[in-house]
Amino acid sequence: MKKVTGLIAVFSFSLFLILVFSSNKLALAKEIGLHRVTSGYINKIGEHHQYYRFNQNTTFKYGGKKVTLPKGTIVNGEVDLGSTNKVLMSGWVGVSYALKKKLNLKEPTKEFGVYLSYSPKKYTLVKRPAYTLSYGNNILYSGGVSAFKDRAVKYYHDSSFTSNALRITSDGYLEFYKYDQTPLGDGGLEWRYAQKPSSYVKISHVLNKGSKKYLYFHRRLSGVKTTRLSGDRYRYRLTINNLHTPYKYTGKSYDMVASFFTVGGIKYFEAPARSNNYGAD
Repeated sequence: MKKVTGLIAVFSFSLFLILVFSSNKLALAKEIGLHRVTSGYINKIGEHHQYYRFNQNTTFKYGGKKVTLPKGTIVNGEVDLGSTNKVLMSGWVGVSYALKKKLNLKEPTKEFGVYLSYSPKKYTLVKRPAYTLSYGNNILYSGGVSAFKDRAVKYYHDSSFTSNALRITSDGYLEFYKYDQTPLGDGGLEWRYAQKPSSYVKISHVLNKGSKKYLYFHRRLSGVKTTRLSGDRYRYRLTINNLHTPYKYTGKSYDMVASFFTVGGIKYFEAPARSNNYGAD
């Protein structure tokens, strides 16, 4: 009887180990891959960008020449208060191609970094501009969930990425970039390709209503479906609708998150910028 009891105990323990192993394996299988996350998760990990408005024309050296940022220009950046010489550094939301052309930069297609001595009189911290998105680098890539998953699976192992892009700049421009042989975003969906926008317009007015952002402007933005208005005040309107259906892709050694939108009725997605105070899960 004792022998039978012992065998049952051994069998039960072995079965327990098999079930635990299978359960862990199933949990791992569920963890790797694509799954929905909540909007609260995006709020938790998202970086709240800071924006500064220049209160006066500000001249400084850039690329060996003097450039002057006009009064009223808004840049995304942060003041490094830990530095001996406190500085303003531009962030991830870039300024427009139009501004860089106006500044007569040698290569206006490249990113423009602002790095200035600390001077509260010259620039002031302002609320996030109404035309910008909450967390990302304000770059929307064309495509839905399947396009995001394809990019996330490839990660840095495969650079192919054929999405177009819509970019909202810190100084209030909409820029559309059409894919042309070279990916517009890298493996981690960071902006990587310096090219002239296919078309761009200055945003004249913004209306935020619920999940929708209405951007108004005077010229047609080629490449994006806009609404032609009959009034004289604004001629075109673009609707950006936040679908509030974010997804997370978990790889073996990385994870990527995307928020999904429709832009003029077409599917787009954005990779929210992760807060420096929030590590990997």
